Amino acid sequence: MEADLHTPDGINYECTGCGKCCGGWAVPLTGEDYERISAIEWADESEKFEGVDLFRPLKPYEKINSPYTHAIKEGEDGHCPFLVNNLCFIHSTRDAKTKPSICQLFPYSFNETPSGVFATVSFLSMGAVYNSGKALAEQQDYLKQKYEDFKALMPDHHPNWSKLQLTVGQPITWDQYLQYEKAILDCLKSEKPFTHRLLHASSFLINLAKAKPATEGIAQESAQEDLEDAAALNHLDKVLIANLHRLYFPVKPIKRGEGNFSWSKLALEAALGPMFGSVKIAVLSGNFSLGQLETIEWPENDKEINDIIYRYFYSRVFAKLYFAAGYGQLSLIAGFHHLAFLYGLMRWHAKALALGRGAKAVGLIEVVATVRQMEKRLGETSLSGNGAAAFELLLYSPERLRRIMHASR
Repeated sequence: MEADLHTPDGINYECTGCGKCCGGWAVPLTGEDYERISAIEWADESEKFEGVDLFRPLKPYEKINSPYTHAIKEGEDGHCPFLVNNLCFIHSTRDAKTKPSICQLFPYSFNETPSGVFATVSFLSMGAVYNSGKALAEQQDYLKQKYEDFKALMPDHHPNWSKLQLTVGQPITWDQYLQYEKAILDCLKSEKPFTHRLLHASSFLINLAKAKPATEGIAQESAQEDLEDAAALNHLDKVLIANLHRLYFPVKPIKRGEGNFSWSKLALEAALGPMFGSVKIAVLSGNFSLGQLETIEWPENDKEINDIIYRYFYSRVFAKLYFAAGYGQLSLIAGFHHLAFLYGLMRWHAKALALGRGAKAVGLIEVVATVRQMEKRLGETSLSGNGAAAFELLLYSPERLRRIMHASR
């Protein structure tokens, strides 16, 4: 029986041919990909490939829980060596089916749920960032083909949605979740500043956990008052900010064991107290304190920037990529607060990029770079049992979320 395929409203996609998706990592290959692509004498196709070692076997830890066996080595410029004049040389000289499986799927993603399959696109793609092309809702036949490709690549991928919780110790049914999701999406669609939308959705969820009326968090809470009354960041807030920024916005290449959230590192820095020092937001152009970033203006009324941010967060909520089987088996509240926390991190990171280039305000270039980097790292990270437990403990607090939102303004 064919699964129902759901697509998000207002999300479009068409490749823009910019070539930016083809850099920043070594493209992984399945065994079949490797056999197919490495069998071609690429040096006979172009002098660019003469004497170039194009492939490498994956290391044992790289192959864990994946269908991949090899990778295409990055070129000296950090891009796939098959990127020629911003086009895939494999695709342009052969066809789409000759490309690596992961490239054939990109940027589409699929999430199996009890209500069917939810499709969206990765914001690593500039086409997704700028909402180029046709609506996903108008690409149903093509998406069904891509979903078949996804199932062929990941035949054993069947997410477990049986452990849904509002918060730890408060299980919910799938139907209850769908009701709560509708309220969250309604909050995100409002005309209020995005920080306030997140706080309203948080209040709604917290009131559910406290058995208060479901509408109270939306109708009666004032996000502005919450921000004005927020206390200053405490030591644990700062440790969490530092750890998550290092995780999602690394400046140096990530080494083995550094790609996921480290509960032990956070616990050590929390125990150090005053020795931990102040939070620094590191970007390639320097390290900046949160105090320095307060001088950089955030473009609250920029329609293009607001649209990108809304679509990014809406897409992750719609596709259920932020809690339970979609991310670390987190509870709904911890998963949503993690998303909201990431918005604060994104603001700080974009401000640091702007400050690094000598600007007084964040521009579109900083927001786009920040969203793409965040998307890349979220796709690469996973949570261990201890990491998920730490998130549940540290991210439940609505007071911590308000402090983060206030400090990142």
